[in-house]
Amino acid sequence: MHSFRPTILLAALVARYGLASADCPAAWTDVATDLKTSFITDGDCNDDARAAIRLAFHDCFPGTCDGSIILSDECTARGENTQLVDICSSLGDKATQYGVGAADLIQFAAAFGIAACTNGPVVNVVVGRTDSSTADTADQMPGANDDAASIVSAFAAKGFSATELVALVGAHTTAKDLAGDGLDDSTTEWDTDFYTETADGTAPTSLNSDKNLANGTDTSSDWNSFGSDSSAWAAAFVPAMEKMSLLGISDSSSFTDCTSVLSSALA
Repeated sequence: MHSFRPTILLAALVARYGLASADCPAAWTDVATDLKTSFITDGDCNDDARAAIRLAFHDCFPGTCDGSIILSDECTARGENTQLVDICSSLGDKATQYGVGAADLIQFAAAFGIAACTNGPVVNVVVGRTDSSTADTADQMPGANDDAASIVSAFAAKGFSATELVALVGAHTTAKDLAGDGLDDSTTEWDTDFYTETADGTAPTSLNSDKNLANGTDTSSDWNSFGSDSSAWAAAFVPAMEKMSLLGISDSSSFTDCTSVLSSALA
């Protein structure tokens, strides 16, 4: 049983981003049905769901949420995307199959993957992005061994606060490393174990960058706060993820909300 915490109302989303409130195109119902089969195994979010969550960040952070990670050579040519080649191929095929934009599908799939995990929140998802086959600037992604200060600086350059950074990194609660080890002990559950286990050294494995954030001057307070309060984390993560999904997009006034389609598919 998946638990869906309510997020901001559509009216608030419209007010925040100027989004249109037109009906979601019917193709997204078919996409949601497909992803339900692809992203859930034995009632839990699977590796494809985890990869989709990560893909959303990797498409947006280098510049714009424009699908270029699939439509250019970013996925296959850049080392930071090594674990994402299969999901790039899968979602690229689905975008063609259902006649939807790659950029929109990447964000829809990430929101679906999050909600498919036990206790995963519903992140509002909108469609209307412009696809691009031009690769975003290289060498923008934070590395697995970066220190806290450099990661904070990289996120600040993209318009994100240290609190938003720490909230977003919490998505590692479902993540695995290259060897397949979880970054906490419950990779099918959307919980705060990632924060506490990283901080106290009990996680199955940890990225050095995460350990650095757990102890960073500008990040340790939020790290400990989210680790001890799942509601505080959810309240910070959802709007930060919604903000990330529109990174680099200056005008979203014509975008359409498709959150209800995602929620209905997983109800």
